Amino acid sequence: MPAGKEARDTRCFPTRPHQPLSRFSLPIFLLLLLLIGVALPVWASDGGSPRLQKLYQELRDLSQRSPFGVPLRIQSDERNDQVTAEVHAIFEHPFDAVKAALSSPASWCEITPLNVTVKACTYQIQPQEALLTLYIGRKFYQSPQEAASQPYQFEVRGAEPGTLSVYMSALKGLYGTTAHRFQLEAVGVEGRTVITMHTSYVQGAAAKLATAIYLATLGRDKVGFSREGAAPGGAPEYVKGLRGMVERNIMRYYLALEAFLDTQTVPAPHRLEARINMAYELMERYPLQLHDLDKAEYLDSKRREREDQLRLQQNPSGTPLNQNGP
Repeated sequence: MPAGKEARDTRCFPTRPHQPLSRFSLPIFLLLLLLIGVALPVWASDGGSPRLQKLYQELRDLSQRSPFGVPLRIQSDERNDQVTAEVHAIFEHPFDAVKAALSSPASWCEITPLNVTVKACTYQIQPQEALLTLYIGRKFYQSPQEAASQPYQFEVRGAEPGTLSVYMSALKGLYGTTAHRFQLEAVGVEGRTVITMHTSYVQGAAAKLATAIYLATLGRDKVGFSREGAAPGGAPEYVKGLRGMVERNIMRYYLALEAFLDTQTVPAPHRLEARINMAYELMERYPLQLHDLDKAEYLDSKRREREDQLRLQQNPSGTPLNQNGP
């Protein structure tokens, strides 16, 4: 999409038979799979505010029109060198439970590795700040030593009562990318929780080149969720290119968040299995965009990567990895 055009949002999501993805994706494209974001406008604390009620009602109406019954909207935009994506959704969980679950970096190190490209996540609580580091790799199993690491400053910002704002940022990223930002906003409405996730980063010359090569080769036929129009036969046409990539990635994180929240009450010894199974099933609702691995391979990878993460978290600075400063 040319810079400056209005981003389009998703109204329903397609399915199609599984098509396996090549295992030989180039590592240089892993930068596009980082957890990144942009700051959100502040939510009003009053659940009856017109803006909040409008969004809540829009999402409820959307779920009635979608064949999947999902109150979810995805948008993306590409302006000059900045790429952004966002998700608006309703969770069937009370706000207090969501806030308690999402306010610590430890929780996000349970959520983010459900994404197929995140090999591990560690966190450090320091006197002046908290740091969260993601280890980004290919879609099959990799150890943290084989992955690229990206640290973020983690912050739960002061919000009005009844709201939650989780913010992560990094000034620099892989391959010359800058201004990595992620923010999740949540607020309770009618016993449910409305959430918004925004992500963004700014591309450098190396990132642009890597993206262009990928989109001309392995990513040529991959699509996102936003509709660009309709084919002659009436079938929807979905956004491709860089916007398609960031939409697929933010959707993976959204579904990871859903799997995390939905399995909070599972007994601790069985929670990992419940989460990785649920995360896989949620992604398989959208095979056109998100089918990457067979279930057995995904589950095996995540079990092994979990063991790697636990060892790494015990000594997060003990493994020499290629890191970028936040």
